[in-house]
Amino acid sequence: MRKFNLFILITFSFLAISQEISQTYLDSLPDEIKEDVMLRIDEKNNSEKAVYRSIKSSSDISKEEVKDNIFGSDFFDTMQTSFMPINVPNLNDDYILDFGDVLSIQLIGQNNSIDSYKLARDGSINIPDIGKIYLSGLSLKKASEIILAKIKQTYIGVEAYISLENIRDVSILVSGNAFNPGIYTLNGNSNMLHALHAAGGINEYGSYRNIQLIRDKKIIDTIDIYDILIQGKLGSNTRLRNGDMIFVDQRANVVRLEGAFKRPAFYELREDQNVSDAISYANGLTIDADFSNIYMYRLLDGQVKDIPISNISQFKTIVSKDLDRIFIRKHSFRNVKISGAVLRPGSYKMVEGDDIFKLIERAGGYTQNAFPKGAIYLNEDAKLINKEASDKLYNSFIDGLLEIIQKSSGEIDITSLVTIADELKNVEPNGRIIVDLNDDSTLNLIRDKDEIFIPEKNNNVFIYGEVLNEGSLIFKQGANLDFYLEEASGIKDTADSSAIFILYPNGRTKQFSRKRNLFASQSQNIKIEPGSVIYVPRAIDNTLSSRLTAQAYASILGNIGVTLASISAINNNN
Repeated sequence: MRKFNLFILITFSFLAISQEISQTYLDSLPDEIKEDVMLRIDEKNNSEKAVYRSIKSSSDISKEEVKDNIFGSDFFDTMQTSFMPINVPNLNDDYILDFGDVLSIQLIGQNNSIDSYKLARDGSINIPDIGKIYLSGLSLKKASEIILAKIKQTYIGVEAYISLENIRDVSILVSGNAFNPGIYTLNGNSNMLHALHAAGGINEYGSYRNIQLIRDKKIIDTIDIYDILIQGKLGSNTRLRNGDMIFVDQRANVVRLEGAFKRPAFYELREDQNVSDAISYANGLTIDADFSNIYMYRLLDGQVKDIPISNISQFKTIVSKDLDRIFIRKHSFRNVKISGAVLRPGSYKMVEGDDIFKLIERAGGYTQNAFPKGAIYLNEDAKLINKEASDKLYNSFIDGLLEIIQKSSGEIDITSLVTIADELKNVEPNGRIIVDLNDDSTLNLIRDKDEIFIPEKNNNVFIYGEVLNEGSLIFKQGANLDFYLEEASGIKDTADSSAIFILYPNGRTKQFSRKRNLFASQSQNIKIEPGSVIYVPRAIDNTLSSRLTAQAYASILGNIGVTLASISAINNNN
């Protein structure tokens, strides 16, 4: 018999006492259990230490917590990281020349040469034998035509090739509700979007709908970011000139769309736009929109008023107001899966309020060999609860194990406890809910991601644990617990006959005693059903709470039941 040596070393610290277990004992434990034992010891020691709450500084607040969530706010985050636009090797012919631009002129013929000419402050270049040519304010195409004409007048039989070698820098002012207003230097190929990106985009007060380019005190261009993002219309792509100003107007009207919209968000509208325009910006409604539940909330006279909406078409006549909120409820569908002994197994979309029987009806009903009593119903919420309960039970089991070790002296046999702990740790939460499909009056409403398995009639009884021959036995009508234990060649000397567990096909677990004394008659009256699982646990030291061990065995046994059903499902599908 495996023995574990216990050595308890007691050390004292400030306002705390910790008990340490010898390394020899720890090394004798399975690796996973050893790690968990050490973790629980650390948790207990740390829980005795004073905990101080630090004050969170403003620098600890992430940008996501204060980020403006209006539609379009991330537009400038997705542009290229460089503030300067990429230099285009071949600019359009309509590029306007000005002071600082550099032209490359190549002559081929009697005199071969390649020379660079920078536009002077007066807007001219000076070519030998030709003289000054004024090009400022002309397009690249027009300037090239003038230069070629001059060269042909001066040189005979000479071919000329003209290109833009370098483009000038321009200094512009970004003002209004930009994130970082100020003066910026960009190259002459930049437009308003480049300037806005250089300034960090638009702040929380700025408009995405009215951004103006002002030149010589006149508005010469206006861009609307929504035209770009939603309509795909870039509009004017006016190049910036030295001294231009980009002005970001203030945001005046924001509408909030929630619920059954394809792109729910805050949308900026112009003051003359209707609420329906915001719905259009949101790409309309989702297919599961509930048109009987449309709500509009508006701030009026310091109060939030409900605006009655009976039809979605009403929004075409309602002029938007700042901070309007529109909510359209979604129909609550449930995506569920049913497998096993039904005529049409598969995934189904069900509506709110449908129950298991409605799902079975959608799946064509039961097959001839269906066994509804053994149905396995898995639920995501129950799985989370099951996981939490399983973790809590495991931690309690480890705590109980530590308590036994710390209170005992000398050598103790904890082999059985370690085995249970190891099995409990490896139990996968399944989220099974016990249902009774033989009672059609029971209301079992289905939830999203539910799974239901309907097994076929099973003529077996499964037996595990401390028996000489684990496995599957043929069900015999009227046979009691003793019969199946004997069919499994009897129980081992290590078995705990006072706590035998039976998992019935419907998922319920019961504990029975098989002692040959006062309880001798109990095992004779225990009802065994086809598809049941009998589990005979190993005898353990009674110093651990019987409640904890019973819960542990019930958890382990429930997982065995679901695993058997899963194997059956795989076999049926094959």
